[in-house]
Amino acid sequence: MKSYDELKSEMLSTDIFNSEHLILSTSQICQQIKNNGYVYIENALSEKFLDQIEFDVGNYRFSANENMPSGVYTHGQYYFVNLLQISRSFYNYLTSNFIGNLCKSFFGDKFRLKALRYYETYGKFNMQWHTDNKTDRGFAEIPGLIFIFYVSNVNDGEFQYIEGSHNWSDTKAYNDYSDEYISQNHADKIRSFKGNRGSLIIYNTYGVHRAKPSNDPLLIRKSVFFQVDAEIENSEPIFLNTSFHNQNEVWVDQFLGFGLPQTYEVFPKSNVESLPLRVKFRLTKKMAIGKAIVKAIKLALRNK
Repeated sequence: MKSYDELKSEMLSTDIFNSEHLILSTSQICQQIKNNGYVYIENALSEKFLDQIEFDVGNYRFSANENMPSGVYTHGQYYFVNLLQISRSFYNYLTSNFIGNLCKSFFGDKFRLKALRYYETYGKFNMQWHTDNKTDRGFAEIPGLIFIFYVSNVNDGEFQYIEGSHNWSDTKAYNDYSDEYISQNHADKIRSFKGNRGSLIIYNTYGVHRAKPSNDPLLIRKSVFFQVDAEIENSEPIFLNTSFHNQNEVWVDQFLGFGLPQTYEVFPKSNVESLPLRVKFRLTKKMAIGKAIVKAIKLALRNK
């Protein structure tokens, strides 16, 4: 893999998309989302772009007591929420004409980035069926879109969506659904999206969805997620490396929340207890080595 500087100097916004796969017009994409609740575009994003995302996250994956951006672990998943701090390529994707024109067509003039994250879902993790039209206070009647693209090939543990559920979930006024309810009432509408890295799913936040449970303990599904809502008055905290910000388009400043509140709770909530055992072991080992080094230095100084 090329170094960050080599890839950064080469990466252009035109390098992000596989244009031959983005054959649907903005109006066609919006129509599919209106009809089915989702659109699925295979191999939409380039290998160069995906390599850069993996490289960027890898450089900042996890740190303890270091003054730098870092990812976090929860039970069965890993998250890195500060992509706009570390990845110029992700900024270029997020502020591209493709994203801007699609959001304008779907929302009109008012729309805002609400949340973003690179995340990994591991085998044996069971995600509940749910919708994303919510805030930190629960169910919310706020129109929105989710964009997810695969950073790894996904042959198991794939994204699943209940086709047409965006048309009825708001009548329930809650966000979570049991496996029993879905299997008894909507099993024939479950759509599964196995696909190659770079495949893109865009769906209505009112739609019921999940990551399909996998029994493979070695599974790692790598994806990037971001949410755009029609309500612009709040969001999760969004941190931006200002050197990336080279867009003069008016919609971008509103989209990124310049001058607007961002008081929703950070997602996900994590702490030491949510660290996997392997990560705790590495931290404990580093601490033990550090203590041993300090002890050796003190002993050497005393023996001088």
